[in-house]
Amino acid sequence: MIKKTFFSIFLSSFLLANSMDSNILHLGDVYEFAEKNALLLIKEHLEKNKEIIEKRANIAREQARENIKNYKPKGLIQLTPATKNREFSPDLTYTLKQDIKDIKGNIIYPQGFTFNPAKYARISYGIVVINANNPKEIEWLEKSSFLNTIAYRIFLSDGNYYEMIKKCKQEFFYLLPEITERFALKHTPSIIQQQGDKIIVNEICLECRKDSDEEVYR
Repeated sequence: MIKKTFFSIFLSSFLLANSMDSNILHLGDVYEFAEKNALLLIKEHLEKNKEIIEKRANIAREQARENIKNYKPKGLIQLTPATKNREFSPDLTYTLKQDIKDIKGNIIYPQGFTFNPAKYARISYGIVVINANNPKEIEWLEKSSFLNTIAYRIFLSDGNYYEMIKKCKQEFFYLLPEITERFALKHTPSIIQQQGDKIIVNEICLECRKDSDEEVYR
């Protein structure tokens, strides 16, 4: 406890007189008061409300876990199961919407210039797209050579990525709309690979496979 002394100065009681005995400065009465340490107050509050605080913290942690488990980006484009095996090469041509200039203001590439990004950059891994809400596609994936390898990444057009991570013990990613539109994806499963300056997409029809055919597209 910190003790402080409060002085109240009452100047109106200061009187001038001819004699030295009358030159008196009256400082008023002296009182003591105590102020609790702020840290002590916080400690007392925590101890007094321990159960309530712990309950709120547990609720917040549980809510955070649920948010992570059920996370799904907005705007996912729904893909349908492939009804036939099909291979195609999407048009990746991009047209500049404005001039590209250097630091001096000189135009390097003018507005309207078109180019194929696959000629300048390479995807170092293949991409496999499935719908994790479709048990047949999950079974197909588990029998494939696409899991647990750096050669492929698995993207989900739908389903719960958290459950897939627990099930397969590896990373999964959501198929964002930008990727869906860029590669002109319509069906699942789809396998995306780069061959030279082209992107090749293979749609796999699981219903088209013969019951006796155990071959998995690789």
